[in-house]
Amino acid sequence: MIPMSSDVAEAVGQWAEGVENRSLLHEKFALPKVWDAPQGRKIDDAGRWNILRIVENGKALLSEDSARLLRESQGRNANPEIALRKELLSEIASKMSTSGKISNFAEQAKTKSETLKRELEATYGELVATFSAALAARMMVNMAGGVIENAGISLDRLRGLPFIPGSAIKGISRQQALWDIHGADDDRKEELLKIALLAFGFGSHDIDGDFSWAVGGVIAKRVSNQISGEEFKGCIAFLPAYPVQNCRVVVDMVNPHYPKYYSGHANPAGDDENPIPNYFPAVESGAVFQFSVVAIRETPHVDAKTLLDQVHKWTASAVSNKGIGAKTAAGYGWFHIGQTGGPSRALTSPTAPAPLTSPEEEIINNWRGKLDTAGNFPVALPLVAGLADDAILKKVFEAVIPEAERRKLVSNPKWKNQPYWQSFLNGRHTESAKKILIRLGYLK
Repeated sequence: MIPMSSDVAEAVGQWAEGVENRSLLHEKFALPKVWDAPQGRKIDDAGRWNILRIVENGKALLSEDSARLLRESQGRNANPEIALRKELLSEIASKMSTSGKISNFAEQAKTKSETLKRELEATYGELVATFSAALAARMMVNMAGGVIENAGISLDRLRGLPFIPGSAIKGISRQQALWDIHGADDDRKEELLKIALLAFGFGSHDIDGDFSWAVGGVIAKRVSNQISGEEFKGCIAFLPAYPVQNCRVVVDMVNPHYPKYYSGHANPAGDDENPIPNYFPAVESGAVFQFSVVAIRETPHVDAKTLLDQVHKWTASAVSNKGIGAKTAAGYGWFHIGQTGGPSRALTSPTAPAPLTSPEEEIINNWRGKLDTAGNFPVALPLVAGLADDAILKKVFEAVIPEAERRKLVSNPKWKNQPYWQSFLNGRHTESAKKILIRLGYLK
């Protein structure tokens, strides 16, 4: 059973049947991977089952696992010991499918976010900036947190809904600011640096490190000394971003087909390796989050509204151009500003890319040089396959697929056995990948 004291079990059930909060299920009531039997055998599916309890359609998948294990235990030629083990695992999967009836707090979250926005504007007036952004792809936040290793997610303790910590938003906004300062014209560098130092705050290690990289050590020290010298507490507060629409938690997976090859222990990749799937929860694309930044202190160096306006631009640019959370290089965590719900203030960013004129140009711009490994395939290949014109499809294919791999399609009759093309044709992007190659004449 799920480990807990007897009084807690009496209150919520031995399998946490009475728990309605996703956060509690994920953080407190997890099934251990080791069976509490004399043999001490592992429950290989424990991690996946823990995640399935808290995601969309997870209960149905757990029930399917239970039914499959029961059928296998009753097989005509089943080894008695293995049959008993599968029967017990079937019972555990069934219990897991009934544990936790997740309450839907989506409407409450929207109402609370709208209330928070009104209260912030009533309290801070022009010194608060709030905008909405919609997830253009799945998002993973706080992967390293939680009871399950590398399968965490930031969940609100009261409602169990995903949220983005203010520290994460501040981090990517600061990173965007550093890049903007680094690339700015010389006559703007010091002005932007002063705003960044006042907004984010700094210590001596920041001046000798990141900010020195952005403008040079001499300028960084001079401007910081004008403000405070050794250290300064930032004037801008970055509030956590909460969902306001369409928030769904789903199960995702990475499945390295050649673990020995990718870890450098085998060359070439062989078909005798066993894939090791890793499951984790993610926020489904389409979810709309509300972001808020607040000027909480005034400073004689720069007007508070000037600070806020610039940080607002950096934050908006960061969420749409750099993404949030884990695996952003693989297409996760990217936002569209104001897609639904709309921003409460007009947004412009000096670093935002100019609008592209066609879908193929957008795909090429976003994915050129990023498809040398399989990590980006699930996001990029459906977009490529969605291009209606075969000539445009060929143009995009040649622009985003590495030339060395494209040559193998023509020169190597066994190209399907190459690791790159095996990854291309396998996974949750398989249907899109096959459509692309069939339309281009490489598959029948």
